[in-house]
Amino acid sequence: MVTIKQIEAAHWVDKLGSFHAAAERLNTTQSTISKRIQELEQALGFAVFERSHKVSQLTLRGRGLLEHFEAILSLHSKIEQYAKSDDGYSGSFHLGTTEMVALTWLPKLISAITARFPNINLKTSINMTHELQAKFRDYKLDLIICPKMADDDQSEHTALDLLPLESAWMCSEHFQLEQKGILSPRDIANLPLLTFNEGSLLHHTVTRTLAEHGYSARQTITCSSMIALAELVREGLGISYLPRDYFQSYGSLAIVHTSMVMRPLQYAATYRDDFIAAQIAQMAQHLCKFTRPIA
Repeated sequence: MVTIKQIEAAHWVDKLGSFHAAAERLNTTQSTISKRIQELEQALGFAVFERSHKVSQLTLRGRGLLEHFEAILSLHSKIEQYAKSDDGYSGSFHLGTTEMVALTWLPKLISAITARFPNINLKTSINMTHELQAKFRDYKLDLIICPKMADDDQSEHTALDLLPLESAWMCSEHFQLEQKGILSPRDIANLPLLTFNEGSLLHHTVTRTLAEHGYSARQTITCSSMIALAELVREGLGISYLPRDYFQSYGSLAIVHTSMVMRPLQYAATYRDDFIAAQIAQMAQHLCKFTRPIA
């Protein structure tokens, strides 16, 4: 007889690419996963995984089973959640957020999650958007909170819109601007620019908008920490496009007015069709606020 544990083992070996990764995901040993796969194949009467490859690959007959396995696991999860209260959920949940979420409202979200699900095994990762999305696609994260990208594939997951992250050009109160009043894109490009990491959407927004006006930055400094970036701006090294509601009260920073309009980053809580993830996404939508927490 085929069991749920055997189906679950095959599902995660396929999704994660190895018996070792599946064992980590299911909080068990590699030998246990191997035994479950062997028992599954004995029950079915044919091989599900190739044995001649270093990377775990499905056989042709195995490929035809995985869609049915996913449906079985989804139905099994719904039955379990229906049978027990939310408070009883004790499984692991992998949450991913950006640095701006961590700096602002992540502590409130974690408190809300653990209050709603006291027994949850919550694991949180803070990273840049493209890395969060890569881990989400690889099934290493169950829910990610980050800006939406234009090429997001919505076919396999749900994205619940949160508040947009509004940003503004800022410099030190003591930074000497040669131009007065409203700066043009050309004026911005000629100033020393401090930007968030090159792989970030904030950096991409700045460089793309300048390029649309026919300019590129003359002098740049990139930084992987938003707080370190703001400190460099406060020390007078140049101007930067920073999250407005958080950094306008940072101290010694002033907003620089410009005619170069840039759209805010639309944040979303992205997750697969899962009962627990859907509730956490709703919590995120309720708590999302990119202002500096009150001490």
